Amino acid sequence: MSQLLTIGETMISFIPDGNEPLQYGPTLKMRIAGAESNTAIGVQKLGHSVSYLTRVGNDNLGAFLLRMIRAEGVDTSYIKTDPNHPTGIMIKELLPRAETSVSYYRTDSAATYLSIKDVPTKAIADAEILHFTGITPILSPSCQEMIFHAMEVAQANNCAISFDPNIRTKLWKNRDYIPLMHTIIAQSNFVLLGLDEANILYGTKDITKLVDILSASKALRFLAIKDGAQGAWVSDFKETLHIPCAPCQCIDPIGAGDAFNAGFLSGLLKNAPLATCGAMGAILGAKATETSGDIEGLITEQEMQNLLNNISPASR
Repeated sequence: MSQLLTIGETMISFIPDGNEPLQYGPTLKMRIAGAESNTAIGVQKLGHSVSYLTRVGNDNLGAFLLRMIRAEGVDTSYIKTDPNHPTGIMIKELLPRAETSVSYYRTDSAATYLSIKDVPTKAIADAEILHFTGITPILSPSCQEMIFHAMEVAQANNCAISFDPNIRTKLWKNRDYIPLMHTIIAQSNFVLLGLDEANILYGTKDITKLVDILSASKALRFLAIKDGAQGAWVSDFKETLHIPCAPCQCIDPIGAGDAFNAGFLSGLLKNAPLATCGAMGAILGAKATETSGDIEGLITEQEMQNLLNNISPASR
């Protein structure tokens, strides 16, 4: 039995070893990247039991992906190996003074064939939180059907639903998924979204207005609105707090939102005060930006406690 179960797609991420443009053939490092697996690994490192559901190809990239997630302590028993479709790929391009560019090669990937039959009903029923992002339900019709079925299982078994819209315009391909995001948010207990995403979904960046709009949901218990270097706002609809950004040396901001989610959800699982949940999210989000990979900057529970309490352990 795991406290948290996440569902999504993890890809192999190829990252240039330096800031050389891809057209000049830089050496590429191989890592893993996926919103839900990033969060799963972050929560596990903070001392919780976590399971992850996805599909990977029956290929060497899928084997690498499985090994990496398993090595981080996440339960991989619900990950399916697909004999007919490949593991998805993404390639980052890190350019000086420019936002990291990402190219996706995930069309017809193994994860796009996730379906209702893959949903681990008992695992969701036994979990405290089911977490996924807005990426998963738009990968394919079967993925969308699967997500709504998983939500029904969670609702029937008092498992909290955690949702991050995680809007990726490259994946939307000029289609309007705003109504779908609204439908999922209305059924979610925890909503974790970026301020720019909130503006897309609700037409405002005013925090007070956003809290008021989202408070209309009878299901919603906790809200986090993330704004990068400007920090975040967290609310339980009794109080709304601004959480300043934790100090960091940013190399690549991709994955910071997933890491914030991990810190915030870990705080909720520990029944920590709202301010502490927000601070944990801010710390983990900041640390995630200090490496070019999505998971390499995630920290342990002891490291988190040291940072929360301003403890500098002896290093020699």
